Amino acid sequence: MEKKIIVEVFGVRNKTAGGSCSCNGGCAPAVTMGEMYNEFETFMKNSEMKDQVELQFIDVYYDDLDDYKYIIDAMNKGFGLPLTSVNGELKLFGGVSGPMVLDLLQ
Repeated sequence: MEKKIIVEVFGVRNKTAGGSCSCNGGCAPAVTMGEMYNEFETFMKNSEMKDQVELQFIDVYYDDLDDYKYIIDAMNKGFGLPLTSVNGELKLFGGVSGPMVLDLLQ
């Protein structure tokens, strides 16, 4: 069995995205990070990669970040939430973009 690609989105579920964005304006900052994640999750579940990825939303206010030093470092450097990592490597910040994540994975 092939190992799944882990995509983790770090944010605050009921807050809107803040700070600059790495997705070139492709994000909708008027929605909450939880809503962004839900749209992203739906997009990924309808993609050709659906069986190869495992998705998770991690709320930086409520969930334990002890295993995510690189996320704490990124937040301390001012990277805007939400932060998206692929297999433990920060890839996007300030928004969640299904098409951009798919591009990263292919």
